[in-house]
Amino acid sequence: MVADGMLHSLKTLARDNPVVRALLLRGLSRWRRLTHAPPGLYTLCYHHVPERHRAGFAAQVAFLQRHGRFVGADEAVALLSSGEIARERHFLVTFDDGYADTVEVALPVLRAAGVPAILFLVGDWLDAPPENPPGPYAGRALVDDWLAAGMEIGSHSASHARIATLDDAEAEREIAGSRTALEAALGRPIRHFACPWGVAERDYRPGRDPALARGAGYTTFFTTRRGVATGADDAFAMPRHVLEPEWPLHELDALMGAPRAR
Repeated sequence: MVADGMLHSLKTLARDNPVVRALLLRGLSRWRRLTHAPPGLYTLCYHHVPERHRAGFAAQVAFLQRHGRFVGADEAVALLSSGEIARERHFLVTFDDGYADTVEVALPVLRAAGVPAILFLVGDWLDAPPENPPGPYAGRALVDDWLAAGMEIGSHSASHARIATLDDAEAEREIAGSRTALEAALGRPIRHFACPWGVAERDYRPGRDPALARGAGYTTFFTTRRGVATGADDAFAMPRHVLEPEWPLHELDALMGAPRAR
């Protein structure tokens, strides 16, 4: 417990200092390894996968395949509900926002590796992306390509608002309304919700918003709290590890691994 608290403090210190972060994670990787990590569901959260980082993303996928089994979001929920998730390590790949490079760059890597994934779309952006986005968004054609490859789609809210700041009616539109809109647009059920930014209290209200998602018919509520999901109780506060495709493999060991059991 003390070690976990110290680790959290060091991560906070390094968050805004790339040099300190790199040194910290290099040191942590000397004693934290995925080989020693407990069983459960490790959900990965990506945003952009630009062409220049295709090889890095492929290396991460191959590295993780050596340490567990990849599952889709629907299968992950079934494993959590049944308790089977505790038998081995599982990895779930998620992408937020709906950038075009998710389909153009990441999808071929995933298909070659036989890895499923889910793309969380912002409902209002499907046909009208925001002005000056940090990269082109996937339009209908690319979303169709993603679905044709057997991948899943979830909701990332209606407008990418900070839901914690909204009143109840506005929050319901962001959560429940986005599901209705995406199902109508895509012609298939939307069962999973990923909260924009995903930090409890700052970005969503833990006492309200997961319950709104459950009431709207979702089976999950994904956050960005690092951790491992181990049972059905995690479904509406799903932890995720936010990753970048260019990060070296030892950083995955440091962030998701554990010390050798004594």
